[in-house]
This record gives sequence, C-alpha cells and structure tokens, in this order.
Amino acid sequence: MAEAANRCFEREVYQFLRAWVLSHEDTILLQFEQTLDAYLANDALRDFFINTEYPIVMLLKNRFIACHLGRRVGSVYFDPISGDPLLAHTEQRIYNLARRMDSEQMHVPFRSIHPNKQTDAGDTADINTYPIESEEIRYNSGNHFTSRPANDNVFDENSKRCTAKSEGNLHVLFKHGFLEDRLQDVKELTATMHEAGAVQLQFFVIYSRHSLKEGHFGTSLVIMDPANPDFPRRVMVCDTLLKQLPQHPRWWNHFISEYSNVFGDAIVEIIEDLSHPLQKVNIKGDDPYRHDWDCPYYAASMADALAELVKNNPELTLNGSVSEVHDAMKEIMPDYYQLDLAIKDRPAIQQVNRLKRWKSGRELIKDLVVEISRKSSYEL
Repeated sequence: MAEAANRCFEREVYQFLRAWVLSHEDTILLQFEQTLDAYLANDALRDFFINTEYPIVMLLKNRFIACHLGRRVGSVYFDPISGDPLLAHTEQRIYNLARRMDSEQMHVPFRSIHPNKQTDAGDTADINTYPIESEEIRYNSGNHFTSRPANDNVFDENSKRCTAKSEGNLHVLFKHGFLEDRLQDVKELTATMHEAGAVQLQFFVIYSRHSLKEGHFGTSLVIMDPANPDFPRRVMVCDTLLKQLPQHPRWWNHFISEYSNVFGDAIVEIIEDLSHPLQKVNIKGDDPYRHDWDCPYYAASMADALAELVKNNPELTLNGSVSEVHDAMKEIMPDYYQLDLAIKDRPAIQQVNRLKRWKSGRELIKDLVVEISRKSSYEL
C-alpha cells in the first residue's frame, strides 16, 4: 500500500513539475543539454525551489500532493530496522530541499536529513562524500538528526496540546526557556494571586529543559499556597532515566540546582522523585539509529498525566505517596505502560515513538494547509 501510494505521488509531482517547467522556460537554470524527462528526473525540483518564493505553499496548493505529505500514519511503512518511514523518492527531496533552503521554516520533524548529507538535487549522499571528521553527521541516522527548527515544531505541537488542559487552579507552563525561568514564573504568579486575594491551592505543571548547561527535558508538579508564595507546598519532579525508585536519575543535581536558585536550599528537603524509566529503550552501545530523539514526547506524556491527575484527583497529588502518584500516572500513560502498569517492552515503545514522530510532521503540514486555505479565502 505504501509503495503504491508513493508511485502515485511520483506521477503527480512529475505532472506538477512538467506544467511548471513549461510555463517558466525563461527561468530554468539547470536544464542544460538534458531532455525534458531527464531534467524533470534530476534537477527540476531544485529549480522549482530556487525560483519560487514560497515553494512549499505552492506544492501544498495541489490537493493530491498535500494529502500525500499529510497522510495518516496507517498509510506509511516503516523500515523495521532503522524505523525510518518509506518515502517516495521525490518526497524525500522535498523535505531535504525545504530544510536546506529554509523554506518557510518548514523543517518537517524526522523526515529530512542534514544538509551536509544531501546531494545538490536533495538526495541522500554517499557516506564517502561527507565532510572529513564529521562523525556526528556520518553516523547519525538521517531522519533522526533533527534540526533546531524541527525541534521547535515538535515543542510547539506538544505545547498546544498540553496547555489546553489549563483551567481554574491548574496552570500548565509549557514555554521555551529553562526550568529556572518557569519556577520564577510560578513564584511571581502565586504572589500576584495572593495580592488579588486568592486562597485556593494552585497547581503548576511545568514542562521544560533543565538548564542552559543541561538541555534534557523534564516535568515538574509544583503545588503553591498563595498565602506563602515564596515556598512550595509540595514539589514532585519527573525525569526519564530512572531505573527503579528510589534511585535518582543522573540529571537529579540539575533539578536540585534550579529549584534552589529560586526557592533556596531548603527546597531540597521536600523535592520528591516521580521519574519514569522511559529511556530504557536506549541502551549504551546500541547502533546509532536506536538513539532516537524522543525525550520531548516522554516529557509531554508525563506532563499530560500530571495535568489529568490534578483535574481528576487533586487530593492524590496533594497528599498521596510518591508511589501512589507514580502508579496513577502509569494508568493514564497507555502509550508507554500496559494495563497491569508494567512498562511496555522496548520494541513497543519504539513503535509508539515512531508513530508520534510521523504525527508531528503531519501536524505541521496540516497547519500549513489550513493557513494556506485561510489566506486563499481572503484573497478570493
């Protein structure tokens, strides 16, 4: 099914480019002595990107192309070894050229490869052509070597979903920046509520990178009493590297440092560890393609779970034991835990993340299509 869909896509893009070439013969740069068919196969797409102000927008205005790029995950085949999606040849070129030329900042997460790994036409280059001493580029699987804009796209997607849960005395803080920034927000917001006469406990779910020094993602639940905005009532932190409670993840000192910088050294006495061993799928010594960039998805899942607990069982988050809260989170994290609360096996977690990575790209493409449609309606 995936191969058949890819063949149809190739034919549609061929017709799209053929029509574009015939109407832009005065701007063609790379046809040289090639036949039209050879030019369409080799260089037309790159010329289209060079000569079109908004190439992705133009491509997505074609309904068939937009539907294929934004297809559901059930229509995609994933390589069982690398986990990479089976993309049509021209489809891979579109993602690669969009990233290399920074087209509309459309870095589709986990579908393009690093510019230094591309040929001029946007294909995957032979490994022997990579820059000398480029070990990071050379040995990271292409679709797993994400760009900063692509990471931002994933962040924005998770942010929209998680912050939608904010209501009443539940505040989901999901912003660019670091943990210390968000903790300062918590302190200031609580002080403002105190001045406004608030007396109800406030629950803050934080999703953030730890610090400028350590960019790993983590999640926290901070419970504040407006009567005492300078010190939390309870603090529980979630990382993704814990093997088994009550051990601490190796990023523990960064949690402690950021909290101490805002609330003072006494905060160490009340911080509790809710970490989940979700990164157990990454084992030291694995082949590089196993080391997927899935931490943002893990952290978002934990943030979702904490927000749901606050909404549905605030008494548990306030007075329940760490173990009780930990198990309650597992019940509402079915992506990663079985019904008996045992963590899913490694292949199952990898498959979940594989699907999430595809859906992140689909969300970005859907948003672009919606924006194109909105602007078109105004123009018409």
